[in-house]
Amino acid sequence: MRSPSERRAVSDVLAFVIVFSIIITSVGVTYGIGFSSLSEFQEGEQKTNAARAFQALSVSLDDIQEGAAPGRSGAIQLSEGTLQVDDESQMTVEVTLSNGTTWTVASETTGSLQYSFENTDVAYENGAVFRKDGSASVMIEEPSFLCSESSDQAVVSIVVLNSDSNAIGGEINAEIISRQNDTDVLYPNLSRGSSVTADSVTVDVPTSNFDQAWTRYFEDTDGWEDPDSDGDFTCDADNVVVRVTFVEVEFQ
Repeated sequence: MRSPSERRAVSDVLAFVIVFSIIITSVGVTYGIGFSSLSEFQEGEQKTNAARAFQALSVSLDDIQEGAAPGRSGAIQLSEGTLQVDDESQMTVEVTLSNGTTWTVASETTGSLQYSFENTDVAYENGAVFRKDGSASVMIEEPSFLCSESSDQAVVSIVVLNSDSNAIGGEINAEIISRQNDTDVLYPNLSRGSSVTADSVTVDVPTSNFDQAWTRYFEDTDGWEDPDSDGDFTCDADNVVVRVTFVEVEFQ
C-alpha cells in the first residue's frame, strides 16, 4: 500500500500530464483555426486587390477608347493567380431607323482581360469590370454606354481586346500594356445611308462569362428595356453613336 506522500506524487504527475495535454491540444486547435483564418484573409485580400487593380486599369482603357491616349500600362500582383485574354465574349449591336430598317452594325468577339484565383474571376470586358465568385457575377465598374431619354441620345462603345501573349501565372508582378490599334465609328455611317434618323439601338451579349451581371446592368440602368424578354436590350433614341475600339494587350 502506498504512503500518503507517494499518492500525492502520483496525483501531481497525473495532474501535470492532464494539464500539459490540455495545453498542447489548445495550442494545436488554436494554430489550426488561426492558420485557416489567416489563409482565408490573405485570399480575400488578394481578390479585393485584384478588383481594385482592374478598376484602375479600366480608367486607363477608357482613355484609350476615348482617344485621350494611344496606350497605357498597369500592373497586378498575380500571387499564384492566372492572367489571360479570353476570346469567348461577344457583343451584337443593331440600329433601327425611323423608316423601319434594322441594321446589324456590329457583331464582335470582344474578348475579356481576366484574372483567375481560387474560384474567383476578375475581368475587364467591353469597358466594364466584373467579379465572379463561383457562378455569381457582379459588375463593379460600368461600361461607357449612354441611354438618355432627356437628350434623346444613345452611345454604345465596344472594346475589342486582342493579344498574342500567352496566359501567365505564378508569384510575379505582371505588367499589362494596352495600345490602341484602331477606332471605327460604326454608326452613323454616311456610306451606308445612315443619314436617316435613328429610332433605337439594341444591344445583345450572347456569350460572356458575366452574362448575369450584364443583364442586371441593363435592367437597372434607366432607358434600357427588354420588350421581348429575350435578353436584347433596347434604348429609344434619335441620336445614336456606335463605335468600336481595337486594343492590343501585352503581358510582361
